[in-house]
Amino acid sequence: MRHRTLFILAPLLLIIIKSCDPSDVREKKYVWGGAAVAPKEYPVEIYEGALVNRDGYSYNFGPIYGVLRQGWGYPAKGMGITDDPVKLPDQLKMTWYSVQEQQFYTGRWKLDKNLITKVWKEVAINLRTKSKENFKTLIVGMAPRGQVTLWGEGPAQVLLGTFQAHDTIISQKDANPDFEHFFRKEYRNAAYDPYKLYGPELYSKLQKAGWPDPKIYLDFNKKYPWKFAIEGIEASEDDYFFYSSFNGERAQVLNTREINNTLPKAAPEHIYACWQDPQHNQWVATIRFTYDEIKSSFEHFGSSEKIEFLFKIDKNAGQFTIYLQSKNKKIKLTGYEPELVRT
Repeated sequence: MRHRTLFILAPLLLIIIKSCDPSDVREKKYVWGGAAVAPKEYPVEIYEGALVNRDGYSYNFGPIYGVLRQGWGYPAKGMGITDDPVKLPDQLKMTWYSVQEQQFYTGRWKLDKNLITKVWKEVAINLRTKSKENFKTLIVGMAPRGQVTLWGEGPAQVLLGTFQAHDTIISQKDANPDFEHFFRKEYRNAAYDPYKLYGPELYSKLQKAGWPDPKIYLDFNKKYPWKFAIEGIEASEDDYFFYSSFNGERAQVLNTREINNTLPKAAPEHIYACWQDPQHNQWVATIRFTYDEIKSSFEHFGSSEKIEFLFKIDKNAGQFTIYLQSKNKKIKLTGYEPELVRT
């Protein structure tokens, strides 16, 4: 009788232990949402998708997002955030139509929950507003050949993972009712008209130069050991840089903070430096690069060379020049139009 009692209690004990799993108890909940994005050159339409957590909460994507073509990284199209805190997602699933390729893709992937949680725990100061900000949005990017990228967006934008989908077929007979519009010829003739889809300027450029090599959206993720530097003015603790990279990451960094030494980083697409002169005037230096030009400049340096992205400022002439420099090499960057303004 004694042994039978132990046998009966054992399953109950296992249930109690499982229900008190520390990972369940300690997992923090957050207010978060989802968003979706696609390259300007490779628009997409979402068929269905979701970010799903271990409790079964699902942040859904679908045809309501329309044709996505904002550009790689951000700004992304979202449908808001959760009303109440929920656990962060463990899984991403997505099915979409790539307009230029005329191909459906689908996939389901396990997410790096530890990395997402680490990013979501961070709180940063917006250097322009001086206010604290949290990460709030998970952005799903869909690129040609079934490439998928996930970013966390908040006070910065951080790459959280890349994934590979596979091609699939969705027929009108088997499609969800809310995707019925896709199979109407009049809808596709209107929505996919190239002048409307890409805009006259971009479409003209694509016709001449061709569509980007699909692998470029993975190439964007290559990182280099660089940090910012200023010459020609005395930088203060309040002077800062803002940059967005070709791979969709972006950040604000104070000139004097350790984060400016965090290496490596992806190649920057857009940078502005903001500083205050002795007369308390605010100055902003702004530049944009093309990928081929900035990539070529970085590749003049060896993989072990630490690089400074140097703003050389002539405060008297109101001009600046940009260089990449290491301990043994210095290259002047060209192919951009610098703008220096007093705000």
